[in-house]
Amino acid sequence: MFKKRIQSVDVLRGITIIAMIVVNTPGTWSSVYSPFLHAEWHGLSPTDLIFPFFLFIVGISIYFAYKNKVSNMLTYRKIGIRSLKLIGLGLFLTFLFRISLLLINLKRFVFREFYKE
Repeated sequence: MFKKRIQSVDVLRGITIIAMIVVNTPGTWSSVYSPFLHAEWHGLSPTDLIFPFFLFIVGISIYFAYKNKVSNMLTYRKIGIRSLKLIGLGLFLTFLFRISLLLINLKRFVFREFYKE
């Protein structure tokens, strides 16, 4: 079944993803183009608008995905299950990252303590 895509949402999504990549990987942190830095406290930079644009895209995508669905308990159950899966994936990746850091530090400790010359 082919669904018609909304090009404006896809374009905004693509621009936002490119902006996320550019902001988070500037090449060298010692000389970053100033609009790619977050505002210190007061003020606003283009970087500070990327996450709100991303949340807007998420919200509008959910609306377009479920606008023709019947609003019943099954629809809300699907949304809840998908949300729990995404939260679980985030927790799993966080746990996996912390375990890998723990193992790396443990390896360094063992090497430093037991293989001294």
